[in-house]
Amino acid sequence: MKNILKSNLIVAFALCSIVFAQLNNEGTSAATFLKIGIGARSLGMGSACVADINDFTALYWNPSGISSIEGKQVGFAQVDWIADVKLQFVGAVFPLKNGSMGVSATYLSMDEMKVTNWEHPEGTGETFNSSDLVLGVTYARQITSKFSAGIQGKYIQESISHSSASAFAIDVGTQYSTGFKSLKIGMAFTNYGSKMTMGGRDLRTHVDPYPTEGSNPDDVLTNLETVAWSLPMTFRLGISMDLLNNDFIRCTGNIDFNKERDYEQRFFGGTELAFLNEMVFLRGGISTRYDNEYYYSVGAGLKYSIADSYALTVDYAYTDMGIINKANRFTFGINF
Repeated sequence: MKNILKSNLIVAFALCSIVFAQLNNEGTSAATFLKIGIGARSLGMGSACVADINDFTALYWNPSGISSIEGKQVGFAQVDWIADVKLQFVGAVFPLKNGSMGVSATYLSMDEMKVTNWEHPEGTGETFNSSDLVLGVTYARQITSKFSAGIQGKYIQESISHSSASAFAIDVGTQYSTGFKSLKIGMAFTNYGSKMTMGGRDLRTHVDPYPTEGSNPDDVLTNLETVAWSLPMTFRLGISMDLLNNDFIRCTGNIDFNKERDYEQRFFGGTELAFLNEMVFLRGGISTRYDNEYYYSVGAGLKYSIADSYALTVDYAYTDMGIINKANRFTFGINF
C-alpha cells in the first residue's frame, strides 16, 4: 500500500507541474463555465470535497468517487448563478462487473439577449441565445480496498447566436484511504483536452479585398479568423478526515488545494455534521476566491430511506459570492 500511496503522490505532483508550468494565463481560457461547481453537498462545504466525494456529483469533481456508490444512483443538480444564468446537471451511476460506469450532462442557459449594433444601440428588434453543454462518460474502479481510480471522457460545446465552438477533454482522479484513522487523500485533474475555436455564420462578412486599388465592390464573402483557446485545466488535491464519529454524530473535515491554468492557486475548507444515523446533515465552508477575499457557504441535507432498496437525498447550499450576488444550489438524488 505504501507503493500505491507513493505512486499516487508522484502522479499528483507530475500533473500539478503541468498546470504550474502554464503561468500568467489569466483570462485565456474558453468554456469557463466548467469552473462552476456542481452539487449542494460539496458546495455547502466550500468546494472542499475531492477526497470525500462519494455521490453522482463525483462525475464533476473526481471521477474515482463513483466507485464507492452502492447500487445505482440518479441525480439532478441546479445552480441559480449570477444574473439570469442557470446551470443544470443530470448524472447517473450504475455498477459493472468490474467497476462503475457513469454518464452525465451539463447545460448552462440564460435569457434571450437583444441584438445591437452601431445604428441600433438599444436593439434591432431581434434577439439571440447563448448556451453551453457538456456530455460525459465515466469509468471508475476500486482497485484495492483502499485505492480507487477513475477516468472521464467528455464533449464540450459553447454556442452563441449562430456560432459555436467545441472540444473533447478527459478528467482523471484517485482516492486513497491511508489507514491512519479515517484519513483519505484525493486527487483530480480535469478539463485536459483540445482547444476551442469559434466558428459559424455570424463570422461571415463582406469586404473589399483591395480597398486601395480601383473601385471594387465590398461584396466578397469572407470568414473572420478566430483564435483557439485552451480549456480551464484544473488540478485538485485534498484530504478528508472524520474529526468525530460516534453513535450520535459524525463530523468530517475537508481541506482542498486547487490550481487552475488561468489563475493562481486557491484553498478551500469545509465540514459536514451528520445526525440521526446519517439522515440529517449540516455543512459549512470557506474558500479563497478570485478577488483574494474569503467567501463562505452553508448547507443542509436530508437522506430518507424508502423501503430497503431506495433512498432519496435532498441537499441545499447557499454560497456568498461577494459583490456579484449570492448563489443557491439544489441537488436531488435517488439510490436504488
